Amino acid sequence: MSRFWRGICIWSGLGLAALVGCGEEVDRDPALERLREEAEPLRQALEEQPEAPGLHFQLGQVFLKHGLKDSARVAFERSVALLPGFADAHFQLAQLYYDEGRVQESLAAYRQTVSLRPDHVHALNNLGFIYKKLGEMESAEEFYRQAIEQDPKFFQAYNNLGQIYKQQERFDAAQELYRRAIALSPDFAEAYVNLAKLYQLQEQLTQEREVLQAYLEQFGSTSEYSLDVRTRFDQLASSAAPPALE
Repeated sequence: MSRFWRGICIWSGLGLAALVGCGEEVDRDPALERLREEAEPLRQALEEQPEAPGLHFQLGQVFLKHGLKDSARVAFERSVALLPGFADAHFQLAQLYYDEGRVQESLAAYRQTVSLRPDHVHALNNLGFIYKKLGEMESAEEFYRQAIEQDPKFFQAYNNLGQIYKQQERFDAAQELYRRAIALSPDFAEAYVNLAKLYQLQEQLTQEREVLQAYLEQFGSTSEYSLDVRTRFDQLASSAAPPALE
């Protein structure tokens, strides 16, 4: 086995035993064979250009595609070590760090991403998400706002900022943001649900029913929220005293 493939086994946590598909057994596992087919050209290129950050980044993407997150992280870390201004590599690292529970490192990597690319709306939005999870609502609101400023059609950020406003009891502003998200992306189910819940909270049942009906017309019974929405809609239609949506 080459040192490269031995490294993949170690980084990915697969170990070196043939039972897990490394070494000679890789040919017998279709998934690992596809991984080798995609990674081998990059390995060969890296032998000639070991200090090429783009090649390490591409290798990280291959590992990520195949679910080898540890190996991907090593490759992306090598990319930013070679090229500290590599915004996309910082972004990928931020996501991996968050998945590993390394929240502060994730925040630092996202911040580095937006310092290099202020228009990186997904990094801005994810910063808002993390700060909201940490209870730092002012920071969360600021990053969601920046995402919208950078891309006025970025519908997820409108929905997420609406959630901040709802928590702050700025209900009219939250309604406007949810409706904006729906207008920009009529197949964004989460915004319908959030708007309906907000109307329910305010006991604006006519408006809530209209939103639920719009949801059912748009998604039918295929969405993850459809059962709860249908139950709530039927309760409103029958003038029952409806419980809150779960």
